[in-house]
Amino acid sequence: MKTIDEQIGELKKLTNTAKNVDLAKVLGVSPKTIQSWKTREKIPEDIFIKARQVSQNGVIAPPRGFVNLDFYEVEVSAGHGALVVSEEKSSAIVFSEAFINNDIGANPNNVFLMPVKGDSMYPTLKNGCLVMVNRVDQFTGDGIYIFRFDDQLMVKRLQFLPKIIKVVSDNPTYENWELSKAELDSEDFEIIGEVVWSGQRM
Repeated sequence: MKTIDEQIGELKKLTNTAKNVDLAKVLGVSPKTIQSWKTREKIPEDIFIKARQVSQNGVIAPPRGFVNLDFYEVEVSAGHGALVVSEEKSSAIVFSEAFINNDIGANPNNVFLMPVKGDSMYPTLKNGCLVMVNRVDQFTGDGIYIFRFDDQLMVKRLQFLPKIIKVVSDNPTYENWELSKAELDSEDFEIIGEVVWSGQRM
């Protein structure tokens, strides 16, 4: 069985750190916590899991109580739609878990971020703003959704009517349109998620 110093050395190797203070920062713990590991001669297993994740992804773990949200560089159109070329995940952005849980009411493990292009959702969503999307595969009620239709990724307000879905642009210069039940059931339509937060320049 490895000694406590050997285990800490393994954590440093996984996280590419040399000093305890740097190791603590990457793992989201305080330097005193590392000292307590030495005193107790035991390191929690979840610490090794986090260190392996850092090693595999090259992403520094956030401080305790915070979470890295995936950021997709592909833009969703708030205009006439943009062809989706790829959805490769880019760098992560850190948010408070309590903020996402309590203020937004979403599971931090189920949300991601992406930018918006176009002005059809202005003033609610400005061109270039960032939206937080809660992954859902079906409608949860009237709201603003990210959805794919006819090879276009869009962000629009969806209103539920008995036999159709009304696609609404908050900018009155854009015409609203409708999706029939046949279109909703086709392979050309897919709900990606519901917009639960946005951030934008003033």
